[in-house]
Amino acid sequence: MLVSDPVESGGGEYAISCSPRVRERLIELSRVSHERGDGAAFLAALVQFEARLRVYPQFGDPLADLGSVGGAIRIGVIRPLSMRYAVVEERRLVLPGALPVLMPPERSEC
Repeated sequence: MLVSDPVESGGGEYAISCSPRVRERLIELSRVSHERGDGAAFLAALVQFEARLRVYPQFGDPLADLGSVGGAIRIGVIRPLSMRYAVVEERRLVLPGALPVLMPPERSEC
């Protein structure tokens, strides 16, 4: 999972390399989401993020081009989690950079 050590890519998948700060933030957000009652949704979003980032990290909206590095900085949202990450195409590498954000819980309409 994203909170574990980087895993080498295989079979055409992208490798994901998280900094210790990003891993710590994900652990903190897991605790916060559990306390506010949407821990299961957070965990499901985290699992979905990992799956998507490994096979199709381009799902997120592009924010900036990495120029000669050959990739882009993107932002992806799978509620309640939002993550900004770099995709380095030539190396098939995903680097979550900014600290992930826990979005407000969705409110049900009456």
